[in-house]
Amino acid sequence: MATDKKVEIVEFGRKVQHYRKALGWSQDELAAVAGIEPKQVSKVERGASDIRLSTAMKLIWALKVAPNDVIPFSLSESK
Repeated sequence: MATDKKVEIVEFGRKVQHYRKALGWSQDELAAVAGIEPKQVSKVERGASDIRLSTAMKLIWALKVAPNDVIPFSLSESK
């Protein structure tokens, strides 16, 4: 289970990085728009640590994407 959790955190970070780069933003720019510290963006993108829901929502809002665009989940695992 812990391994699946880590995979999901890494995948979330990859998706955040993808959308950030698609906007042509640096990590500092995303952090400024999201209202978080640049080091948090770096940690998220590397999948270095768990992410708080509030931080995830700030990033989703800043990137102007739907939550399901960046949050990996499997319907078969939710049962």
